[in-house]
Amino acid sequence: GAMAHSDTVEFYQRLSTETLFFIFYYLEGTKAQYLAAKALKKQSWRFHTKYMMWFQRHEEPKTITDEFEQGTYIYFDYEKWGQRKKEGFTFEYRYLEDRDLQ
Repeated sequence: GAMAHSDTVEFYQRLSTETLFFIFYYLEGTKAQYLAAKALKKQSWRFHTKYMMWFQRHEEPKTITDEFEQGTYIYFDYEKWGQRKKEGFTFEYRYLEDRDLQ
């Protein structure tokens, strides 16, 4: 059936970003959450472990060092349930979940 391949990242990559965020925040501890996170990472979203929010570069960072990058980002605000823009944000790499995805 239609759900036959629902446990593959390819399936999740076809879902809308909002659906992926929903799965990530509401199906905690499931394989679905893991696959949603993987799909988001493939779409250049990065998870910030301090704010527990997903960020995506809005443009090339103005500054990049070994410790952090700084610039304008889009982030998903799960409390207000929407994407927002943040300028002059410093993303410290120690809060980046899964560093090998750089």
